Amino acid sequence: MPDYAYKATDAAGVITKGTRFANNPEELATLVRSSGLHLLEYREAKTQQFLKALQEIQVGGLSRRDLIDFSQNMGVMFRAGVPLISALDELRQDVESKALKKILGEVIQDIEAGDSLSEAMAKRPKAFPPLYTNVVQIGEGTGSLDQIFFDLTKHYKRIDDLVKNVRKAMVYPIVVVIVLILAGYVFLTMVFPPLFELLEGFKVPLPLITRVVMAVSTTIQHQGHFLLIGVIVLIVAYIIARRNPKSRYYLDLTALNLPWLKGVFIQLRLAFFMRYLSMLLAAGMDILQGLKLSTDSVNNLVIQRYLRESRDRVLEGELLSESLRHIRYIPNMVARMIAIGEEAGNLPEQMEYVADVYNEELERRIAMALALLEPALIIAMAGVAMALVMGVLLPLYNLVSQLSTQAGGG
Repeated sequence: MPDYAYKATDAAGVITKGTRFANNPEELATLVRSSGLHLLEYREAKTQQFLKALQEIQVGGLSRRDLIDFSQNMGVMFRAGVPLISALDELRQDVESKALKKILGEVIQDIEAGDSLSEAMAKRPKAFPPLYTNVVQIGEGTGSLDQIFFDLTKHYKRIDDLVKNVRKAMVYPIVVVIVLILAGYVFLTMVFPPLFELLEGFKVPLPLITRVVMAVSTTIQHQGHFLLIGVIVLIVAYIIARRNPKSRYYLDLTALNLPWLKGVFIQLRLAFFMRYLSMLLAAGMDILQGLKLSTDSVNNLVIQRYLRESRDRVLEGELLSESLRHIRYIPNMVARMIAIGEEAGNLPEQMEYVADVYNEELERRIAMALALLEPALIIAMAGVAMALVMGVLLPLYNLVSQLSTQAGGG
């Protein structure tokens, strides 16, 4: 659908400039006229040729940052009393994300054709998650879209901060491992081979550590491409396994049982679940629908299975707190805190508090893991460096000693 830049005038003669998606100039004129304007002139936007080249590409979805920006801007405009179409059109013109710009253009078209905002969003589940769309639908029914969008902004910001903290904690060890691998590759393939040839030429007895380093060096030089292919095959196999529900279930189960990391994985997923459910209940959704949507948003099939069993118990009449006690990954203290919220009638606030507790515990675990990981990585790097250096220095020392002995004997 082309994007047109146009100039129009209203009844008072005030000239307005803007851009709009339309199938053709006739449709553009109709759309402009429906806004109370008279079209004066139009042209295809400067980016149109580029957009045509990308027309067949389907936008897969929006980033979390896109959803945060969209929610915050919509909340501000609704609170200021800006009409829906005008708010979406203003946002579409100002937003930098090309994916969001394209999707907003499509949403505007659907709304002008008679859909509600939530219905237009529901047609694009890859861009707007079902949880997001359902909350917007509640806001439409209660007439509180401004507050709903502010709540969505707060919710996604907290999720985004949590994910960023986890990723930030992973940067240091990943960088150290990559540097270690690259340094080892350079030494084993470029620096050490000439020295090994020199040692072999002098027929010096080689210690075990040197023979091991030489074997590794030779393997990497002559079979390195097979190692690289093996790594690529493993990565591809992992990606394929993640797309198969059965194999993905066992991968998720493995992640929940990894030493040192299982606590991080469990608390990260449960923090997401608690925060999602808290937001849905606060928006006015019933507990069963809220459990379904928040469970589907948890990115771990094992925890999803437990949460679905919990929902079935709630459907049979159990309280949420009682049903959660059956989940092995949820401490009794957490179930008790939720029970207090049920008794006091403030379950959404209590679940948000539980999510905050999970966040704090997660940050503590990450800090503790880093405190242990940093010295472990330093020791590992020192050990590898020592092995490589000793593998070269020991035979060189033997060579110098042998030459000194021969010179003294001569």
